[in-house]
Amino acid sequence: MWFFGLFKRRKRERSRETAYKRLETILERRRPVAVTEIVPKNEFEENSEKIKQRIVDWVSDTFKVERDRVKVEFEEHNGYIVIITNVLFE
Repeated sequence: MWFFGLFKRRKRERSRETAYKRLETILERRRPVAVTEIVPKNEFEENSEKIKQRIVDWVSDTFKVERDRVKVEFEEHNGYIVIITNVLFE
């Protein structure tokens, strides 16, 4: 009987199922970010360029990249400001 087991095909997982599992594991690893300070909207709008410049300075110093290769954008999602930072390394 074991002879038939040799030729038994293994069931392959579909790529969508494996991609879904990978996405689940990525989302499970996300850690919640504790909000330490809430800045009023008008204060944020007044100081947004200063905040942007400080982020650019920190990223360029940390990753040893020129300042013009760091781009920072702000987007509002569900009442929160999301900081999007793009770094061009090469």
